[in-house]
Amino acid sequence: MQTWGSDGDIRPFLALAGGLRARGHEVSLVITSVDNRGYSSYGKKMDFAVSHTGTLAWDDKTARLYHDEIIATGNPLKQLELIFDRLFDPLVPEMYAAAERLCKENDVIIGHAVHYPVQTAAEKAGKPYATVMMNHAGIYSKHATIYGVPDIGKWMNPCWNKMFHWAMDRSLGAKVNALRTRAGLPPVAKIADTVWISRRLNLIAETTAIGRKQPDWPDYHHVCGVFTVPGAAEQWTMPKDLRLFLEAGPPPVYMTLGSMYSYDTSPGIITEMLVQGALHAGCRAIVQAPWDELQKIPDYPQIYKIRKTPHQYIFPHCSAVVHHGGAGTTHSATLHGCPSIVIEHIADQGFFANELYRLGVAPKSLHRRNATARKLAKSLKTVLDDPGMKQQAEALRESMRKENGVKNAVELIEQHLFS
Repeated sequence: MQTWGSDGDIRPFLALAGGLRARGHEVSLVITSVDNRGYSSYGKKMDFAVSHTGTLAWDDKTARLYHDEIIATGNPLKQLELIFDRLFDPLVPEMYAAAERLCKENDVIIGHAVHYPVQTAAEKAGKPYATVMMNHAGIYSKHATIYGVPDIGKWMNPCWNKMFHWAMDRSLGAKVNALRTRAGLPPVAKIADTVWISRRLNLIAETTAIGRKQPDWPDYHHVCGVFTVPGAAEQWTMPKDLRLFLEAGPPPVYMTLGSMYSYDTSPGIITEMLVQGALHAGCRAIVQAPWDELQKIPDYPQIYKIRKTPHQYIFPHCSAVVHHGGAGTTHSATLHGCPSIVIEHIADQGFFANELYRLGVAPKSLHRRNATARKLAKSLKTVLDDPGMKQQAEALRESMRKENGVKNAVELIEQHLFS
């Protein structure tokens, strides 16, 4: 198995690797973390091999300039192109070398959908290959449209889809085909349909409430449900002062921008906005931020400052979650019955924000470029003053708990790749 990206791209692979190992399979997982985080402890607890490859050797100034450049454009395709230029392309040689080693040592290969180096290596080696997608937004269907354009019906939606995939092939196809040429493979014309999606098995690690399978999808697409890391692999003890804070008043709002904090040029400004948004809304909040860098923000009795915390231990105690709309936090909030307030930054975060709004568990999203404390406070009041939104979130939680995404994915892998 091989993946690349931020925490939301890596945790589903950790969960799936653990599920495969529990079924008796030998598993090797190669991770490329754009945050340069380590995940070896998960492999030790779930008994599979974890290795890391590729490091983005940037100084903080360069990283934050890239972050601002990506956020500044509102064009999802341009954002995708910049993400590949800045965060993926520099690591391709190392990722491909690691993929070749995986193919020599393993019978079956599973890769993140955008990870064309591992797909190229698997095709060259003739190994059965499956893809994992974190959402279904890029799958062609005349019954749905891609994120960012209006749904204009099954007769016209194909036009939007074709235009999107044409533009994506034009901007990214040369990169994919350059590696394929070096590997001795023929070029491909449509990377989304032939490289990013395995026509043998494509696993979508998304709740069925969001991932609605369309009638014209090929049968190799499977919406499995969320891939959740078991609690035993991520043990955490709640600090005493946090427990006392939770007991001292009504359930707080949890605020986190996840991986978006890693390269933010102004973490103090965005954190101040979160804090002031909670104060204006008159609610208690737990604010996750790089507090070591933010000594200038004062303490408030209704604000608890926290660094990174496993969601499954803290979200059940919260009334709502403010987040960036990443796949991982979106699913974690809904899995624990919390309404969301989304401050989207890039790409698929807007897709998840729209889905949460459609499901009735979030107001209209804010955007990082123009979010303010007053706007955030208004969204917080919308959520906290609407008991129906909390009830809808709890109903969605019960529905998601019936899904066993990892179990479903493992059974599909055994059925389609080992036969």
